[in-house]
Amino acid sequence: MFKKKIFLIVSLITFSSMTFAECNYPKKKFDIPSGKKATEAEMVETMGKVKQFQADLGVYRICLDNELAKVSPELESYEEIERMNAQKYNASVEDEQKMAEEWGEAVRAFKSK
Repeated sequence: MFKKKIFLIVSLITFSSMTFAECNYPKKKFDIPSGKKATEAEMVETMGKVKQFQADLGVYRICLDNELAKVSPELESYEEIERMNAQKYNASVEDEQKMAEEWGEAVRAFKSK
């Protein structure tokens, strides 16, 4: 039983690092400006960065789906790998939603000036 647990842990670590090695979470390299203080040029520039980050997150999620599809459901640690994949996927969706909310607030504040 002990050997089986060790094998499962080693397999999980090995396969999860191999499985998701290609999928790199995109970095958000910008801050959303205050809509009340930002210039139109700043808002337009940020809009481009928001759209690019959303596209990058979409590519990341496709990568996660593709990498999971490469793993055999017959693998003993498949459920754990699938769970980790879902956590990463859901975290990226939550980050995108949070950014969209911040961006929406900034746009509304900018338009109310």
